[in-house]
Amino acid sequence: MNHLSLKSLAFYGIAIGSVLLLFKIVSAYGETNLKAAPAIGGKYRFDAKSLPECLKSDSLVLTIEQSGVYLSGNLRSGSSEGDREKIAEETPSLFGKWETQGLSLSGAVPNLAGCSNSTATGQNSSVKLRGIVEGETLKGKISLTENAPSTDFTAQREAAVKQQKNPH
Repeated sequence: MNHLSLKSLAFYGIAIGSVLLLFKIVSAYGETNLKAAPAIGGKYRFDAKSLPECLKSDSLVLTIEQSGVYLSGNLRSGSSEGDREKIAEETPSLFGKWETQGLSLSGAVPNLAGCSNSTATGQNSSVKLRGIVEGETLKGKISLTENAPSTDFTAQREAAVKQQKNPH
């Protein structure tokens, strides 16, 4: 009983070679055709003069969290330092996706000062946001009600604050 016959060695050699060739082809395809979405997560502070009338007096901050091409986030007016922990624990109110031409987010945003009376949802403002990230700048259009015209905006990414780890 010789298990190392010429036929079995040829079979295993061809099988291993085929797997290696297939791996090489799939890897080459993935490297040339499949690209990851750019990292756009973070906080973006809006330029007040580029916002709709009801938000001209507020400082507006968009927080974007990213998982691949899927985006979620919060839109807040006038967030202060003491509210950071509270905001971080909130569930996202905006959801969307990164596409090749940019990002799109939409949802009902609670407590936008000055804009809640403009919608039928009470304290929530229906927000649609489309934009393009160019370096540290987010440019796009924002609409605060379902049928309202969209307004151009510009937002700058805030520098990330590094959290220090507490030794246990």
